[in-house]
Amino acid sequence: MRKRTIGALLMFSTAVFMGFYTYLLFFSNKHLQEVTLKITIYFLVFILAASLFLIGYGFFKTPAITPKEVKERIKSVK
Repeated sequence: MRKRTIGALLMFSTAVFMGFYTYLLFFSNKHLQEVTLKITIYFLVFILAASLFLIGYGFFKTPAITPKEVKERIKSVK
């Protein structure tokens, strides 16, 4: 029951948000359309940059293992 309520709430809120967003992009004045597009593009670029930053941080913090160490670890497991 609770999952269905949450699912219905998510679907309803998404439909309302998309209706409002569509209004802002297509039916509002030109200045508001421009601001809406700028904010949307900014958030998309921010999410992409944050993702790349986290991937780079993961590479930076992961210790490097040499092939010799890999062979030693494989032999110790056997």
